[in-house]
Amino acid sequence: MIRNLIASSALILAVALPAQAEQFAVKLDAAYEGANAKLMESLKISAIESFSQNGAHFVVLDAPNDAYVEAFILAIGRDAIELNAIDADWSNPVMVDLSISQRLGFLRSIECDFCTS
Repeated sequence: MIRNLIASSALILAVALPAQAEQFAVKLDAAYEGANAKLMESLKISAIESFSQNGAHFVVLDAPNDAYVEAFILAIGRDAIELNAIDADWSNPVMVDLSISQRLGFLRSIECDFCTS
């Protein structure tokens, strides 16, 4: 009986709670220099980190899904070269202790209809 109650409660929580944001790393045509806070708020996007590695420019974003990332990239007037899902929490203290090149190993390329390459 208690197991059924726990299972039912877990199901209710899973359905009732809003979906968590996903993390994406977008390879850009130029360095990311920030964006308007109202734009980011309206698109439910937050920038976690931006960096350049071996001449490539990236911005790591929290977003509800890749469609929000597409809208954001188009709104800031940048060209996306590549879109990646991140298979770990980029801002986790363990990840932060890794070098950028090590963290890039957690990127998984995903289909990107708005990317230029």
